[in-house]
Amino acid sequence: MRQVLSQFLRVKAKRVSVITAMLLMVGGYHIFVSCQSDDPVARPYAYARAILPAVQPAQYRGNCLPVTFDYNAAAKPVCVNPSELPHNSSKSSLNDPQWLNLSYPALGAQWHLSYHPIAGVRYQDRRQVERRDALAVLMAETQRMTFKHTLKATAIEEEIISYPEHKVYGTLYVVGGDAASQTQFYVTDSVKHYLRGSLYFEVSPNSDSLQPYSAYLLKDMRRILATLRW
Repeated sequence: MRQVLSQFLRVKAKRVSVITAMLLMVGGYHIFVSCQSDDPVARPYAYARAILPAVQPAQYRGNCLPVTFDYNAAAKPVCVNPSELPHNSSKSSLNDPQWLNLSYPALGAQWHLSYHPIAGVRYQDRRQVERRDALAVLMAETQRMTFKHTLKATAIEEEIISYPEHKVYGTLYVVGGDAASQTQFYVTDSVKHYLRGSLYFEVSPNSDSLQPYSAYLLKDMRRILATLRW
């Protein structure tokens, strides 16, 4: 009897050992699988957080352009000699020396401003434009400069500028996409004065990464246009 019981216990112990080993194998397999890393997933591109200068109110009362306006002192007004301009710059006015850059060193950006007295407009071949046609010639040139960016633009939005109490009228163009100049404008009193402007960055255009800076500079320009006086 004892011999039978002893044999039974030995068989039972072997079965328990086999079951335990099987459980350990299955558990080890699941642990191994769960420890395996998932397939790599591409992460979306991200851009560094934009650090924008604090707005510091200032007044432009310089001699580069015969106008006055309020602007952000984060920009540095720089008079530009026409001889320093690129050869492809538009020069439709007799008074080419009246150019001004508002340079933002911290942002690597510039507003290029040019003032054109309507009475002194000439064609590029230097022929005098008749007074009644001068404003139309200047506006056509501004539109040409704006819409030459349509190859890179995804959209061009027009914003009407109108301050009748100061005789300031015009259009602001906001160019979407990776255009070289994402904002341009012109304003005039329709009789004597015409001011044109365009925004440029010192890096290759990328609308996504430049968006915070473009918005900041566009707000600055709206302040300038609202306070512009001839």
